[in-house]
Amino acid sequence: MQKATQDKNVIQISTPAGKDTLYLTRFVAQEAMSDLFVMSANMYTVGKQIAHEDLVGKPVSIKVRNADGGGERYYHGIVSHLVSNGSRTADVDEQKNYIDYQATIVPFAASMRNRKNSRIYQKKTVQDIFADLFGQHNVAFSDKTSKTYPKYEYCVQYQESDFDFIQRLLQQEGIFYFFEHSNSAHTLVLADDITAYEVCDESKVVYSTGHLSASHISRWQGGLSLAPGSFKRVGYDFKQPSRYPDGEQANPELPTQSVSEVFEYTGEAECHPRAANLASVQLESLQRDMKLSSGRSDCRSFTVGKLFSFKKHEDPRLEGKTFVITSMMTSITVPNQSGALQASAEEVYSNHFECVPKEIPYRAQVNKKKPVINGVQTAIVTGDSADEIMIDQYGRVKVQFDWDREGKKDSKSSCWIRVAQNWAGKKWGAFFFPRVGQEVLVDFINGDPDQPIISGAIYNADLMPPYALPAEKTQSGIKTRSTKEGGADNFNELRFEDKKGSELVYIQAEKDKQLYVKNDQNDKTDNDHNVEIGNDNKVLIGNDRTVDVGNNDTLNVKTNRVSDIGDNDTLKVGKTLNIEAGDEIVIKTGSAQIKMSSSGNITIEGTNIDIKGSNIKVDGSAITLSAGMIKLN
Repeated sequence: MQKATQDKNVIQISTPAGKDTLYLTRFVAQEAMSDLFVMSANMYTVGKQIAHEDLVGKPVSIKVRNADGGGERYYHGIVSHLVSNGSRTADVDEQKNYIDYQATIVPFAASMRNRKNSRIYQKKTVQDIFADLFGQHNVAFSDKTSKTYPKYEYCVQYQESDFDFIQRLLQQEGIFYFFEHSNSAHTLVLADDITAYEVCDESKVVYSTGHLSASHISRWQGGLSLAPGSFKRVGYDFKQPSRYPDGEQANPELPTQSVSEVFEYTGEAECHPRAANLASVQLESLQRDMKLSSGRSDCRSFTVGKLFSFKKHEDPRLEGKTFVITSMMTSITVPNQSGALQASAEEVYSNHFECVPKEIPYRAQVNKKKPVINGVQTAIVTGDSADEIMIDQYGRVKVQFDWDREGKKDSKSSCWIRVAQNWAGKKWGAFFFPRVGQEVLVDFINGDPDQPIISGAIYNADLMPPYALPAEKTQSGIKTRSTKEGGADNFNELRFEDKKGSELVYIQAEKDKQLYVKNDQNDKTDNDHNVEIGNDNKVLIGNDRTVDVGNNDTLNVKTNRVSDIGDNDTLKVGKTLNIEAGDEIVIKTGSAQIKMSSSGNITIEGTNIDIKGSNIKVDGSAITLSAGMIKLN
């Protein structure tokens, strides 16, 4: 029976409870590329109860001694779950009680699964985003990526955990990760190329199905699988509407793969400039496991993300070939430890692993789908503090979403968002653009949070309709607001009153009104037509003018009236023509003139004055004739 100490055990655990407080009997670790490890540790104490809160959330480390005594491998993580399995009595000492525990150990990054959030990243690279999130969760990481990644114009985390969000972005970009462990820490290593791999301590191994004292691979399965031969993504970019940018990648290694295409339509403009690169990543992901192999070994230095090669194999083609371990389950037991487990020494350590040839770029399969927003949402139009209207050359605006807790309700609250109109053509159509402070309805193309589009505007308790409701429920129309700093009395309006018997079309121009008719204009008023002009009225008619008055025509001019007629002026009166002036009437043409004054004087001037009539009567109290010569006949 082994003594209750860890010093000579294959596996040893270090916890905040202190040295040799807890003893391991069994340890299982499940690791995989681009996934969080999960470790299970069966432990016991000698007559000592452990408070759960003393371990849960605390870091622990596990040391595994290599078989040849040449070093050790460490596992490090935090306890996420601790279960007490009760007490038992030792076989050889009934006075000793052993209390069993089972702990689940995970990386610090597992806490990212416990926080669900909605937020917006703008003009950030994928490295910027994972550095921000890892920093918030105290995740130690090492960035070994070798490629340059552009900034996302707009990237939304919507109702998904921090882990799902960052996992989705890494999968999309083709960035994979694995963990490196030490006695005091574990580090998440991010990479995008095979140059990030390091070799295992047992870098050259032997495959043998027999019993060997040296570490070796005892089981091996290798093969070849069919997978899609090409990947194509097509989208739409409204800035290049006649061109449908796409990315295509083909790598048909097997005959049937040439017709095995995966086609994807996203409608997303964000990825179009690098669609070919993303297509390459997706195809590599689909073909990643074509040459997947698996095995079983007792090589204790085997680690996910590290390399090994065969120095001896029954298949000579595999000798010297290098593989990278992509997943592994490790099982370690301590035989006969305090009577907790009966096991033979040969079963102390084993692992089951999967691997692919080193030259195959590891790409995590895209199993984290982008969240879908079903239906529409409401948002408030935003802008700089001095703006009442903020749009770009495409008529796009920015908004503050209700769920965006980090937005400042300013010009940086969202990306530029297109605004749907009820009619849109090339330099024609309808256009009403939401103003800062308005509440709008936001839809999402294909339900994609990264592709918002404004479909309408709505009223609320702070932004009430322009007409008092329900009293004026028969009224409808369009009412604007003058900007900047326009008040309730500053607006243009087109209003319809549909109340039976009171129907009305009302138009108000806050300042000027212009009407341009390129051909004919016909206006018809069945009853009265009243025109009131506060200042001047100017009418310019290019050709004829005809006015037909069915009854009376009254013209009242307060001051002067001037008529300038280029040619003839004809006045025809059916009955009586009355001309009255307060001071005088002057009729003049050339040298001839007739002047009548209010005093009663009438003066007739002319070179020759002819008076003809069948009867001419001159009557007055006195008649004066003065001339050089007077002829009376």
